[in-house]
Amino acid sequence: MSTKDRSDDPNHNGKTAPNRSILEDASFAELLDQYEPETMRRGQYVTGEILKISQNVILADVDAKRTAIVPPQEVMEIDEAELARLSAGDEVVLYVLSTPKGDEDLLVSLKKGMEKRDWLTAEARLASEEPLELEVIGHNKGGLLVSFGHLHGFVPASHVPQLQNVRDPYLLQARKAEIMGEELLLKVIEVDSKRRRLVLSAKKAQKEQRQQRLREFKLLEGETITGRITNLVNFGAFVDLGGIEGLIHVSEIAWQKVEDPAEYLTLGEYVEVEIMSVDTDRERISLSRKELLPSPWELFEQGHNIDDLVEGEITNVKDFGAFALVDDAIEGLIHVSEMHGK
Repeated sequence: MSTKDRSDDPNHNGKTAPNRSILEDASFAELLDQYEPETMRRGQYVTGEILKISQNVILADVDAKRTAIVPPQEVMEIDEAELARLSAGDEVVLYVLSTPKGDEDLLVSLKKGMEKRDWLTAEARLASEEPLELEVIGHNKGGLLVSFGHLHGFVPASHVPQLQNVRDPYLLQARKAEIMGEELLLKVIEVDSKRRRLVLSAKKAQKEQRQQRLREFKLLEGETITGRITNLVNFGAFVDLGGIEGLIHVSEIAWQKVEDPAEYLTLGEYVEVEIMSVDTDRERISLSRKELLPSPWELFEQGHNIDDLVEGEITNVKDFGAFALVDDAIEGLIHVSEMHGK
């Protein structure tokens, strides 16, 4: 049909019919608009695939209208070794730094995304109660700081066997400094990402190991062992026996009456002790230093005979007589019947 014939056609509106390919393109664009992902919002965590890594920028596909960009200033802050472990095609978690408008770039944070993954890992560890080894990287008034991926975890001093019995603040600080750089077996006991609170315990993680060690020491009751004095308190001295502590009660430090353990023992010194008893249920090891020292009674017996005259210092007076100190740790009784001459 000619152009003239079309104008005479009653069904013709006088307009040129649109090209079919244009209609198809328009329909595809409408469908694309319907299925395009919504705009990324600030504070949102998204999963993406790394497209490119350079010294200045990291590009990632996050299934959005535009490519996500990790800005240069953050790329420079990422540890070189960690950056080297990343490559194109890796799946990563990213944090949206700002809501892009118009042609603005979609800026994201890889560091915050890494932290998010660590929080999820911490929550998984809390649920599974599986222990892990972490390095001690610092300490504060309350305990130790450990490295948990990109997070800092806190281990209260009461949850560290080497610190839980230390009361002297100066000694506690010194002991914390000694642990710096060590790796501790720990269990996650609290996770709160909103408060950025991650708490761990060495005591809980080492409970099974401690029980095994206690069972081993139980077999050594009555044996002699060498340990290092780790703390002095008014009721005795704590001794490190190789990853587990025992207590020398004040009554087992010496044959003499001990008022101050520091007069007989020094922090850090190595001392031989006898394993008196091991209570696996209460997790206590009782030690004695006195049992390995010469008995003053035996020494006195060896140096004196019956009817020998000795000088003594009256230490106590009772209705039935008086007590007299006749040697360093030997106290005798003068019965009332022996106080006056015949």
